[in-house]
Amino acid sequence: MAPHGDEDEEKSLRDPLLLPDEQEEKLVQDGSLDFYGSPAVASKTGGSRLSTPPALLVFMLCCSLSLYGVSYNLVLFMVSKLGLSNAAAATQVSIWTGVHDLSPLLVAYVSDSHLGRFKTTLGGSLIYSFGLALLSLSVLLVENKVRVTWLFFVALYVIALGKGFVASLLAFGADQFDGKDPVEAARKSSYFNWYYFSSSMGLLLAVVGVVYIEDRLGFSSALFVCTGAILFGIMIFSSATKFYRYASNLTGNPFAGLSDHSNFAGIFLVWLGSVMYEAMRAQTFSLFVEQAALMNTKVGSFRVPPASLNCFDPISVLVWTVVYDRVLVPVMRRGTGNSRGFTFFQRMGAGLVVMTGAMACAAVLEARRLANFHDERGQINVLWQIPQFALVGGSKVFYYVGLIEFLYDQAPENLRTLSAAMAFFSASVGSFLSGFLVSITSSITGERGWIPRDLNDGHLDYFFWLLVALGVANWLFFLASSRSYKFKDLHNSNDYDGDNGDIGDLGGSELEELALLEAANIGVAPM
Repeated sequence: MAPHGDEDEEKSLRDPLLLPDEQEEKLVQDGSLDFYGSPAVASKTGGSRLSTPPALLVFMLCCSLSLYGVSYNLVLFMVSKLGLSNAAAATQVSIWTGVHDLSPLLVAYVSDSHLGRFKTTLGGSLIYSFGLALLSLSVLLVENKVRVTWLFFVALYVIALGKGFVASLLAFGADQFDGKDPVEAARKSSYFNWYYFSSSMGLLLAVVGVVYIEDRLGFSSALFVCTGAILFGIMIFSSATKFYRYASNLTGNPFAGLSDHSNFAGIFLVWLGSVMYEAMRAQTFSLFVEQAALMNTKVGSFRVPPASLNCFDPISVLVWTVVYDRVLVPVMRRGTGNSRGFTFFQRMGAGLVVMTGAMACAAVLEARRLANFHDERGQINVLWQIPQFALVGGSKVFYYVGLIEFLYDQAPENLRTLSAAMAFFSASVGSFLSGFLVSITSSITGERGWIPRDLNDGHLDYFFWLLVALGVANWLFFLASSRSYKFKDLHNSNDYDGDNGDIGDLGGSELEELALLEAANIGVAPM
């Protein structure tokens, strides 16, 4: 072959990693850069590489495992080792939880205005791991009768501050897929599913593994395991640094993009529906547990701790993620021509219905439990709670993951980390709303009303039916806000009608690649 000439030599000098023939490979369309600051080649960077998405997902699993490993039994440690009262310990944990739910907003601002998503993720995770190491040390000292309570609380709040990096990690992971390419847009949608799958797997490992280590070897041993997990995750995340894609326009004033985005109010209205959703989800850690405590917790010769039924939540998420991504999406993709399978609002609306169904299941079960108690027919077995936990987990796969994807997709480029943080923030606001609803219901219905001290004297089922009614009202509000929503560009303008990412817009090679992707999803060869 003849030499390529000066033009090819100039391209090689611009990007020394690529040979002249490789310079002609397809670049990403969204303007992302590679590690060296050159326009990113689609096939050599980001989500197109087999190693990049797994590195991000393993990192997320490690983050989730370490965070929930700290959260579970934190109250027990404060009471048994620090000598706090039950009320004081519960208050301390509530304050800490509120701080670590708010920290993603602060970290998101730093990410979008100053450091960018990669540096924020790496820096935040290092602060987080330092906090975990400090907490492990303080707990070890306390277990050896050294009073360092101040160090324990300093470490807790370092963790809470560092935890905010999960918002930048979520946005950075989504940056690895070119939303302007229909094939990569489909992969991006799948990434959000597997992101939450990894988070739920981390939660399950924390509930089963870390809690077991705490019980057998002590709190400090479990915390050192959590510290090791996050350090391992950071190592995996850093190993793919040269193969990530980096957004080119993240620094500066992140709110400058609002002038070009006329429907920020529409995004807020759609997000607002997540607050009621989170208020219903909060029952899994409170009233569901109290309900379980009054049921027959024996399964054979084994007694099931009431709170352990929460493990069916992440198990349900794991199952539903596989079903959604590998079965439902390919079927819907073929039926609608939408590369995502479901539109944003179809997915989120279905999730709201499923969550409302979970509250209805809890109401029916509670009514039956009360009837059995008053008729002295014996206690209902606690395993009858599994359907309501399974529905809660399924609703997350539809609504919560759909919300995250919607917020990321519709936010201005320089506000995407902040938008992702709003999904975490809704959990905090929803928890406060849940507490308000319980408090106001107790005040209105009286001391022996719906939620008395002894639930056998009350009507918790009525409160669950109230949540069902609020869930229906929230769904109607969501329906109205979604129908009036105007998408930010022409490509996404018909999302509600199922035309977003239309397969008809793909070229021949892209159609073949999407067919292969779909075949991989459903486990058959393409036609």
